[in-house]
Amino acid sequence: MSGEVEAVGAAMTAGLAAAAIEKGEHGAAAHCACSNCGAELSGKFCKECGQPAHIHRTLGHMVEEFLHGIIHFDTRAWRTLPLLVFRPGTLTREYIHGKRARYISPLAMFLLMIFSMFAVFAFTGGAAIGVDRELQAEIAEPLQTAAPEAGATPGNDSVGPDGDVFEQIKAAYERGDIKVNTSWAGLDKKVKEKLENPELAFYKIQNAAYKFAFLLVPISLPFMWLLFFWKRGVTLFDHTVYILYSLSFVSLLFITLALLAYIPGALELISPWWILAIPVHAYFQMKGGYSLGWFSALWRTPVLMLFALLGLSIFLVAIIVVGVTG
Repeated sequence: MSGEVEAVGAAMTAGLAAAAIEKGEHGAAAHCACSNCGAELSGKFCKECGQPAHIHRTLGHMVEEFLHGIIHFDTRAWRTLPLLVFRPGTLTREYIHGKRARYISPLAMFLLMIFSMFAVFAFTGGAAIGVDRELQAEIAEPLQTAAPEAGATPGNDSVGPDGDVFEQIKAAYERGDIKVNTSWAGLDKKVKEKLENPELAFYKIQNAAYKFAFLLVPISLPFMWLLFFWKRGVTLFDHTVYILYSLSFVSLLFITLALLAYIPGALELISPWWILAIPVHAYFQMKGGYSLGWFSALWRTPVLMLFALLGLSIFLVAIIVVGVTG
């Protein structure tokens, strides 16, 4: 239960951080001295240090600030989310070229989506995405039958982060079926400690995944550069905007799939189509975001998918190492 609580806390923190990033200007103009630097004020904010003109010390104002930030953020969210899903190229292009006031920034959207995804996974069991419930039961039956032989605890119906898998890993390690020899004594010791408690190891890896999710951006940036390094007028900023909005869409897709997994037959109904959602979305986002022709976007899309798999592999290796050695 502590994992779920921590995940929700992280999601709430991300939501508040995103709202703070997107908080709009408010408050009446003032004509006095700035409380921070002493400069003369003639507007809502100090032109020297940027501090708000009106400084309050009441609980009511704190509540007002909170509500304003959330409501203002929600207004932009309803403008941004439909474009993120259905017109990603338009959203990316407009943000890159300065039309930003109406939309949630890529960073704020990324924060909100990535931590919301892990919060949903904590409650719904995100590892089961794409696996039909009946198929999970078929998988669970032989594992439960084999559990006594493997030294696992019988009677557990689940297959996943809190089921027989951890017990079988631990039993296999205790029987000597899993060998650890990395030629580094310190690392071997840490890995063996985690194998003695694989559930804790999984928890640490999961924590590392959402704490270091931002690493997906610098990992992806060189690959995006390779796709456009000869194209004039394209900057690293443009690639960063593309990556953040793209990762936000993928996170939103996985949130949707995790929720649909609890509707009988829903995943089976859409399974031939949702797999195509990522490359199709990438094509239209690239075509519109970078103002490409259809052929230029078309040949780049499969290359981008290959780069994405490579980048994801690097990220997964990194978080597993951090989780196991942390």
